[in-house]
Amino acid sequence: MSLGFGLGLQYSRLSGGGSDYNTNYQAVINYANSEGLTLPNSIIQNLQNDFAISINPFFSKFKELHFWSGEAGKSGFKSIDWARLNRADYYNSPTFLANGIKGNGTSSYADLNFDADAETTIDSLTFGFYAPNDITSGTNEAIMGGSNASVQGILFIKRDNDRSIFSVNSNVITSGGEVNQGLISVSSDGSTATLREGSTTIRTETINTQAKATQSVFLLARNIDGTSLQFSNDTISISFIADELTVTELGILETAIETFLSAI
Repeated sequence: MSLGFGLGLQYSRLSGGGSDYNTNYQAVINYANSEGLTLPNSIIQNLQNDFAISINPFFSKFKELHFWSGEAGKSGFKSIDWARLNRADYYNSPTFLANGIKGNGTSSYADLNFDADAETTIDSLTFGFYAPNDITSGTNEAIMGGSNASVQGILFIKRDNDRSIFSVNSNVITSGGEVNQGLISVSSDGSTATLREGSTTIRTETINTQAKATQSVFLLARNIDGTSLQFSNDTISISFIADELTVTELGILETAIETFLSAI
């Protein structure tokens, strides 16, 4: 239903039930309306609302959450950070597929406009993304990265000889093998970082204290002192930075996004 004087404001309800959407998802819808963005179709909205319901018990932990999957296109709606209700900026035309945002491997990326120093003062974060396909980027291509990484756990991911690498400035953590599709996350408690595929721990390594990140985090590229480098051609379905998520919560998150992707 559209209301308004030429504004096309869209009010969304669960099909058949007449109840409002989950509070967190309704906030996303309201924000999209306020920005004049085109909403996904009602089927996608209901599926995204189901996702929001699944993660509702720990939604407040998210400091950044972008839901990149849904209808093909809809780049405006996909730019919304569900946690902070602001928007990412796009550069050099990433592609918006049904299952996520895709880089071109040479120049395209998204700036999440997330500055760790400004956004959080906590010492422990989970950083991650969901890849619907195997990660197949070439050497030294970043998936998600800030200018610096830190004891606070803002890490970046890049490729090196078919190994996933999580780097805290010059301190490198390797997974010991190629990353497959699924939820890839790094949790840091200030002294160690744990690489997980979903809720399965792959490797835990010691990290050293570093200066806190002061540059925005990029998706599909690395931000090096404000310059985008190490571009990826992979597809990402969701990205997030959160207060440290438990293994159980990571499992719920992975199941929720896989349920969504299997339904579209």
